Amino acid sequence: MGDVLIDACGWVALIDAGLNIDSALSSIVGPPHFILLTSVLEELNLIQEKRNLRNTIMLELLIQRSTIVDEDSGHTDDLLLEHATKNDIPLLTVDANLKRRCFESSVDVIEVMNQKKLRLISSL
Repeated sequence: MGDVLIDACGWVALIDAGLNIDSALSSIVGPPHFILLTSVLEELNLIQEKRNLRNTIMLELLIQRSTIVDEDSGHTDDLLLEHATKNDIPLLTVDANLKRRCFESSVDVIEVMNQKKLRLISSL
């Protein structure tokens, strides 16, 4: 099973793209298993509250299929980078600054491209 660390903007981009989550990620990491930090879950809850029912971010699906990790306090991006580095797992994100930091730290990134497909960008 392929662990994937979830960033809020990455999850929203994946859902908004309308991709089949399993098939899109399976071709990259195998059957996906999501890792969700509590700070990211809080961000996603705020995003979901602002959306209507027709524009859901499928938060319940993510929660059901995730291992939720309590982390120390700190900035979410710092915590994501630390967890990805420590556990050697890719991070799903579309945040340009976070992607840059991932590359500098040798963390693989999964990104949504043109709202049509996923791409794994391997770190150097």
